[in-house]
Amino acid sequence: MILKELFNILSEELGARRLVAGEPGHPVKGLAIDEEAKSWFGPDEVALTDRKNLDSRFLALVTQASAPAVVWRTDREPSEETVRQAGQLGLGLLTLPASVPLRAMLSLFMRDAECKELLQYSHKAARVLTESVGGEASVAQLAEKLASVLGHSVVLEDPVGRLIASGDPTDGSRSKVLLSTLEEYGLRASKNSGVEETRRERCDRYAMLPDGFLSVPIERWRVAGTEFFWTPIAAGAPAGYLWIDLAGSVLRATEVVTLYWAARALGAELGKERVRLETELGVRGDFIDDTINGHHGSTELLLQRARYLGADLSSGALSVVVDIDDFASYLGQRKLKESAIQELKRRLTDGVGLQAQQLFSNFLLGPRSDNVILFLGPSKDVTVGDLVEKAPILASRVQRYVGGLLPDLTVSVGIGRFKNDPAALSDAYSEANVALEVGHRIHGPSSVLTFEQTGTYKLLFRVLQKDPEELETFYEETLAPLVSYDSRYGTELVQTLTTYLSNDASPLKTAADLLAHRHTIRYRLKRVRELTHLDANKSEDRERLTLGIKAMQLLGRTPEKPSSFAVR
Repeated sequence: MILKELFNILSEELGARRLVAGEPGHPVKGLAIDEEAKSWFGPDEVALTDRKNLDSRFLALVTQASAPAVVWRTDREPSEETVRQAGQLGLGLLTLPASVPLRAMLSLFMRDAECKELLQYSHKAARVLTESVGGEASVAQLAEKLASVLGHSVVLEDPVGRLIASGDPTDGSRSKVLLSTLEEYGLRASKNSGVEETRRERCDRYAMLPDGFLSVPIERWRVAGTEFFWTPIAAGAPAGYLWIDLAGSVLRATEVVTLYWAARALGAELGKERVRLETELGVRGDFIDDTINGHHGSTELLLQRARYLGADLSSGALSVVVDIDDFASYLGQRKLKESAIQELKRRLTDGVGLQAQQLFSNFLLGPRSDNVILFLGPSKDVTVGDLVEKAPILASRVQRYVGGLLPDLTVSVGIGRFKNDPAALSDAYSEANVALEVGHRIHGPSSVLTFEQTGTYKLLFRVLQKDPEELETFYEETLAPLVSYDSRYGTELVQTLTTYLSNDASPLKTAADLLAHRHTIRYRLKRVRELTHLDANKSEDRERLTLGIKAMQLLGRTPEKPSSFAVR
């Protein structure tokens, strides 16, 4: 046993209070009860005393004997000086209510028979839970087996918040209640809960064996007067989470052992599933790459590959592209390892797929760089019109889901037009990608834009892709003088012109929107004409100014805040 384990047990089982942690990893051989006999304790024994006061002399004596800590049976509040001295000496210090009998303390080191019995139980639980169950339903079978051994209903959650299996030691009603309650409150261990009154407590539960301790981290959530318990499956980036219905009971040592081995068994099974899914994602990613690059061979071969991946695209499809906003900047700040980057992308792909399943039955998705690309095909229950209508709904759901699953990230979404020819799927993707790029440039992060909404932006964007200098030249001939003037003098010519054109050249509406006098608007439009040599009241000039504004937005040019030394 080490000091941390002893302190945890004393705190959980006997109501002790830890004041100084000491050296948590220091080995503890036993307890030494304070008495008048000389050398009443030896090295690595924790001193147990009920003295009225702990003076510096006593603490120094304990330190010199290489004891790691003092357990003080008292109902008094230790002085700040005592706590400070113990900390300086590197001693652990823990107070225990005087009402706790000595036998309760001593029994911690006198459980050989119980430990041996628990060890036998541990071997049995390990054998029952870790033996291979195989088959597609292995995770579900393991959840049922675990519930039977544990005596409590359980629900298994995967890393992206899907409740994928449950088990019940009785007739199944308790696990259904747990499932429905988790759904009702939207509780997921994999992401932040949206319930404001949620309070969280986490601590390790221990089971003592002859050669040491088994520990299981248990997190308790209290929501609306109800308690929920879960434990992560595997350390680091969990392979999943196990919810347990304790029904007001306290975990016994045998249940801690069961959960310990259950986490390993479930981790192994979920690991197999993860390998399968990663392999499938790789195949899907290859299909996506070949499709959007036109390297898929014949149309029939393309459709065969799509059917192999579970989608029927013979009637055409609509494409959706989900993109992580400013991902390069995010990675530069976080300096994530490659494994963490791949895990993040995988969770995003899983999350997009989960949301798509709720709206569509015929779709195919795959990862590509920091994008997730979907092809949504019509089905018996979803017409082409439904696809067009539901695609923006999918975009909103994905953004909300990502906000809960990966709160440090945002995503933008581009939606293309439906193409009824499977050979034109690359065009469907191209349109979705144009909508994505245009939306991000004119609206910023978290944008959602369809190809139809891009209007003339898409024409200018294609110019930007093929000949950026040409678009730059057009910008210089139209809006650049206004941006420069606003940046230098802090005026609002660009905003005034943009508002004026969006209000069908109405000075009154523009003045109302900008909370300015109409004479001010006329004066600003006069300055626009003087700087650009274009008159916003002439149709041809107005068209050039409108395109100039869009070119400015696509190029990412906006007026800068003027220097405090600028002179108007």
